[in-house]
Amino acid sequence: MDYIAPVSSTLFHEMAIAARRRPLFWLTVIAMVPRLLAAFFSGGYYAQDDHFLVIEAAQSWVDGFDYDNWLPWNQGGHPAPTGHMMLYPGLHYLLFLLCKALGITGPLAKMVIVRVLHALWSLVTVRIGYRIALRLSTPAVAWRTGLFLALFFFMPFLSVRNMVEMVSIPPLMLSAWWLMRDGGKPSAKALLIAGLFAGLAVDLRFQTVVFGGGVGLALLMQRQVKGSLVFGAGLLLAVAAVNATVDLFLWGRPFAEMWEYVRYNLANSTTYFDQPWYNYLLVLGGIFIPPFSLSVLFGFFRRPRPLPVWMGVFCFLFLHSLFPNKQERFILTIVPLVLVLGLAAWEDFRARSGWWRRHRGLWRGVLIWTWCLNALLLVPLTFSYSKHERVEAMLLLRDRPIRGVIIEDTAEQDPPMLPLFYLGRWGITQQILTDPDADPRAFVQEVGPDHRPDVVMFIGTEDLDARVRHMEEGTGPLELIGRARPGLLDRVMHRLNPVNRNVTITLYGIPGDKGGH
Repeated sequence: MDYIAPVSSTLFHEMAIAARRRPLFWLTVIAMVPRLLAAFFSGGYYAQDDHFLVIEAAQSWVDGFDYDNWLPWNQGGHPAPTGHMMLYPGLHYLLFLLCKALGITGPLAKMVIVRVLHALWSLVTVRIGYRIALRLSTPAVAWRTGLFLALFFFMPFLSVRNMVEMVSIPPLMLSAWWLMRDGGKPSAKALLIAGLFAGLAVDLRFQTVVFGGGVGLALLMQRQVKGSLVFGAGLLLAVAAVNATVDLFLWGRPFAEMWEYVRYNLANSTTYFDQPWYNYLLVLGGIFIPPFSLSVLFGFFRRPRPLPVWMGVFCFLFLHSLFPNKQERFILTIVPLVLVLGLAAWEDFRARSGWWRRHRGLWRGVLIWTWCLNALLLVPLTFSYSKHERVEAMLLLRDRPIRGVIIEDTAEQDPPMLPLFYLGRWGITQQILTDPDADPRAFVQEVGPDHRPDVVMFIGTEDLDARVRHMEEGTGPLELIGRARPGLLDRVMHRLNPVNRNVTITLYGIPGDKGGH
């Protein structure tokens, strides 16, 4: 068996040579593998917004329904914008229309298609990240940066989710690339294209306008007044071509949804979360895996180069840190650029530092620790099914002709929204019971018999038998339909932070009132 070692050594040596010859190709392949695995095996949705503000809205429009009354002709009275950027859900509307035309009706099949498309879109981040790093540092550092963008444990899982925070990353990366591809002084053409990509990012997620503002400020600091105007013109052109056009069609005036979005967020700056200013620094320090993350942050803040790109990222981080409502996912948009800029600057510092040259083994140890822990996190996360119990509960009812659902959550009084996309019906009655002392008979009779729910969903297993008996006082005997249990990821997130609720959902049918007409 002595031949195994030299053969393995030769194999890895040849792979290394192939990677050096065609780095972009191999980085793309390496990045694609876990993303496609996540596309097929990581179902569900990560956060409320990446399902209900995208998938739910788009499919309801295809089905001739407007589940949350975003569209003016469904609001009646005095219709008003709801503050939603329409490009991203609109693209899903067109995709679901195509699926309908092709006879693809199953929700799971449609979501695999959606995740595969997102996986392919996210490859732009890896390829452009490598190119930016190559401009800022050596081929070895660029290769390492590309590997991190391809395989960092959170990237494949989040890249296939319907999160505008992630979907807006590729156009920001492309904007950054065009700002620096011509060297220190980009041409007018490059600035215009950079502005167009920055504007596309704004069309997807309004907050990315801060990145564009930072770029414009940096260009002014470099006395490139004309360049700042050209970049701004490109950004405004992209925003006007999409958002203004859509809002003119919907509301008869440009930027109606955008202004409502700004107004709502300013009015609700502390409604959801109110975190300290350093919260996002802690997020970045954790997500990149310490102590490697400390090197990235040190490099990012030590060297503001190239200034337009760095200033765009810094302004995004700075203003988000000032805003009270800080949810971890909000900062994801700039995570790849922080990594690219920070790692390149750190490697430059380390190469010049006599102390680090004398302690090369320490840095190798940091990288080994980072990659080992990353691998332990990457594999289970890539195959994690998020919000499994909510999706599964709807699938259990998909073939059942129901009229409505009673959502009983007297345990914690925090009932989840139902992802009706997986149920395939929109106009069902939803009665929510959170008061354990409520009269079940009076509660059930609040809805007329033609629309009365015929399924009860019990959220959580706390005192379940007593809760079922209490509900039966109003519904009569209940028949068990099934149970939907949370997935591994949801259980882990709950252990890390109990705010992330994960519960078993138990479904019962009401006999003698099976619904359907």
